[in-house]
Amino acid sequence: MKNGLLIRAERQAPLWEKLLSAGVAGAAVGMFTAEFVSGRWWVPLSVLAAIFGFAGAIRAKRAELRATNVEFLTKGNAATRFRQGQTVCTGDVRWLEFQEDTGGPDSYEPSGLYAITARGSKCLLPFLSEEETAQVITEIEGRFPGLAERWRKESPFGENFLSLGIAKAK
Repeated sequence: MKNGLLIRAERQAPLWEKLLSAGVAGAAVGMFTAEFVSGRWWVPLSVLAAIFGFAGAIRAKRAELRATNVEFLTKGNAATRFRQGQTVCTGDVRWLEFQEDTGGPDSYEPSGLYAITARGSKCLLPFLSEEETAQVITEIEGRFPGLAERWRKESPFGENFLSLGIAKAK
């Protein structure tokens, strides 16, 4: 981008996840149709549901981050908040860091790049490893040195504001 950065991330579902969603879809349709539909229609309907369940799980989860000196805009199909677009103003960002997958079905937050603000953390780009996150932060720092300077002052990690123990190259 002329006045910013565009970074994309993608996650393919593992095979076990695809098979599980296909099995659950097939079993659910099979149980429902066996109970309420006469004859043996439940078999082909279950197979169709399993095929559609597998096909739905094949679609990769994607997210993209557009970074400018004014805002971070995240879009994609990774989560509902990304489908609508999530904007974080750079003035609200205290620093950027990598955060691990929190796990748990109720409060799932994927591993990736997070912006730490006064009100908490916001996922800017999911599906990144710690090394990939460091690379993205370094790119943002290089493109917007004024922002990086402010983050160094506010980060509890000081000069190593990447929060990964990676010192800024001299």
